[in-house]
Amino acid sequence: MMPPNLTSRGPQPPLCPHMHRLPARGFSLVELLTSLAIFSIVLVAMGEMVGAVLNQLRIGEARFGQFQESQAAFDSITRRLSTCELNPYYDFQYPGSPPDTSAVPTRYDLESDLHFVSGPAASGPNALLPTGPHPGHAIFFHGTFGLTDNPAWSELGTLLNSWGYYVEFGDDDGQRAAFLNAGSTSPRRHRFRLKELQVPAEALRTYAAGLNVQTNAAGLYSWFRMAAAAGQSHTLAENVVALVISPLSPVPETGTTEKETDVAPDYFYDTRAYQHAATSSALMQRTRHQLPPLLRVTLVALDEPSAQKLAEASGSDMPELLSTGAFHDATKFDADLQQFESALTERNLRFRTFSTTIRLRNARWNDLP
Repeated sequence: MMPPNLTSRGPQPPLCPHMHRLPARGFSLVELLTSLAIFSIVLVAMGEMVGAVLNQLRIGEARFGQFQESQAAFDSITRRLSTCELNPYYDFQYPGSPPDTSAVPTRYDLESDLHFVSGPAASGPNALLPTGPHPGHAIFFHGTFGLTDNPAWSELGTLLNSWGYYVEFGDDDGQRAAFLNAGSTSPRRHRFRLKELQVPAEALRTYAAGLNVQTNAAGLYSWFRMAAAAGQSHTLAENVVALVISPLSPVPETGTTEKETDVAPDYFYDTRAYQHAATSSALMQRTRHQLPPLLRVTLVALDEPSAQKLAEASGSDMPELLSTGAFHDATKFDADLQQFESALTERNLRFRTFSTTIRLRNARWNDLP
């Protein structure tokens, strides 16, 4: 007897005797081999991509490290130059050469006990460092930077120092331990290096040189030439192949920089040029004991792999990167820089150019005639 409201499904039909459960089908050997081949190709491609990325990362890190050093050097140069000193004052001018101080003075004129000079380092008639491999330009000046090796003077932050920057090519003997230089197991590294001249206050040669009575360039430049020869320069950055210093004058109406400078048409600027020149000129009188109003500072640096490529090709000989006439005519600055950069590119050298124009805080450019 079935319960109410419940129905019976009745007897179920039997399964068909001809129906069988299909067995699970796997991958064939051909399919497995094909999959493995595709997977291997993908792995190889990914490995090459990762290797290329890591290689570019290493190159980028090397270039960043090199150019970071150059950037720090460039910032240091512009910071020092912006605060250089000359401290001009008006004093009696006496007749005669050298001046006869016992005679009656003829007029007042600007005088200074300090000196500022910039221009081609080793070429041209006014070479600042005529001996040694010094491409590009050099600059030497004074400032109250407070540098001293005397511990008793360390708190005197306004001590006067002489300073300078120039590029030099050579080996690294002065930067290595003596036993490395004595042996032949460690090869010397020949590089372009940006040098910074630092003369402590107690070693200052400016006043001993008697600049106000000198009548030739050798005597006037002795205060920085002797210091450089005495090893008072150190490497500020490696692989700097060019330093260009261009004194500029502002346009009176706007105060902006003139591209074609009228204070240093050949890049040479000397606040004491009137003392050693064969004939005086209006430009010499205009720059007499006057800091330039503006300075355009340009620095070109290579990365280390490019510098190593140069060293392998040239050995201990200085590579000729700058053409003979480059950066001697200030009106051709842009063309010379473009030509120099193109020459580096043609030699597959990676480089970076730093350039800026700074105003010298202590320049009395409003008083320039």
